Amino acid sequence: MLRLEGPLETQINQFWDWWTGELLSMVPENIRKILGAGTQFLILTLDDHGIGLTHIKDGAEIPLVHFLPNESGDESKAKFFKDNPHLADLKIALRLTPTQGLRKQIKLPMAAIENLGQVVSFEMDRLTPFKSDQVYFSNFIVNRFKATRQILVEVILTPRGKLDAILSQLAGAGWQPDIIYLAGDAKPGLYNLLPAQFKPAKNPWPDYINLGLGISTLSLILLLITLPVWSARSESLRLKSEVKSTTKTAREVQSMQEQSEKLLHQARFLQDKKHTEPVLVDALEELSRVIPDGTWLNGMQFNNRRVIIQGQSPSASSLIQRIEASAFFHNVSFVSPVTKDTVNGLERFQIAADAANGRFSEKSQ
Repeated sequence: MLRLEGPLETQINQFWDWWTGELLSMVPENIRKILGAGTQFLILTLDDHGIGLTHIKDGAEIPLVHFLPNESGDESKAKFFKDNPHLADLKIALRLTPTQGLRKQIKLPMAAIENLGQVVSFEMDRLTPFKSDQVYFSNFIVNRFKATRQILVEVILTPRGKLDAILSQLAGAGWQPDIIYLAGDAKPGLYNLLPAQFKPAKNPWPDYINLGLGISTLSLILLLITLPVWSARSESLRLKSEVKSTTKTAREVQSMQEQSEKLLHQARFLQDKKHTEPVLVDALEELSRVIPDGTWLNGMQFNNRRVIIQGQSPSASSLIQRIEASAFFHNVSFVSPVTKDTVNGLERFQIAADAANGRFSEKSQ
C-alpha cells in the first residue's frame, strides 16, 4: 500500500516499489520467474523450536508449516514441495529474529556517500559492540538533510558466528536461502545479509533480457533524437531552395521599400517645413490686424524668424498684449525702454517677437 508520508526519498522508494509491484502483478507468473522478479517469497525462520515456513504474497503473510528439530531434513523438504508444487520456484528468504540481528540508525556526513560501506565498516566498533570483521552487515540511506549536509543511514548486522551456524543448520536440513533480512521489514529485497560464499549461482537470463531491453531503449532514444534533427535538416534544405529562388524578388521588394521610405521622408520634411516655417505675408497681415488704430509703425525688420517693429502708440503695453495673444507671434517683449513723445503725447516703442506659422500654431487650435 502506498503511503505519502515521511522523507521525499522514502516516498519515492515507496512509490517505485508500489508501481513496479502493480506492473508485475499484470505480468504472467512464468514471465516474472524468467525476469527474476515477483512479489512472492517463501520465508524461513529458525529458532530453538525448529524451522518455520511462511508464504508472502502481495504483502500478506500466510503461515504454512513448522518443522520440529527432529523433522527438519531433506525428506521433510521434499514432501513439503510435493504437497505444494506452486511454491517450488519461489525465492527463499531467511528472516532473522531481533535476537539474531541488530538494526541501528546513524548520521554521517554527506561526503560519506561515495564510500558508505567502507565508512560504516570503520565506524562499526564505535557504533556497535562488534568489530567489522565479526559481523555481516548491510546499509542503506534513509534520508538526506541538505541543511546540515548529513545523511541518515540504517545499518543492519548479524554476528558472523551466529549467522554461519544458522546457515549450516539450514543447509543440513536442505534449505538454501537466496536472501537474508532482519525482522521488521515489510518484505525482503531492500538489502541482503547473505554472505558471498553462500549465494547461489545467479540466473543469467534476467541480465540478458535486461541487456536486450536496454539496447532497445537506447536505440529508441537515439531514433527519437536523430529523427527530429533529420526532419529539421530536410525542411531546412527545402526552405533554402525556396529562399534562393525568391531572392531576386525579395531584393526588388526591399529596394522598392527603401525608395518608398525615402519619398515618405521627403514628404514629411516638406510637410514639417510647411507647418513650422512662418510666412512673411501672413505675419504682415496679422500685424495689420492686431495693431489698433492710432498706432503708427516707423520701421520693421524680419530676420531668422525674428520680427522687430518700431513706432508710436497711445499704450505700448496694451500693444504687447494684443501681439502676444496672436497665434502668429510668441515671446513678445520690448527691445528698449518705452519713451514718450512730448510733441504728440504718444509712447515710442521697439517690440520684438518670434514669428510662427499661425495657421498650424497651438494657439490657433
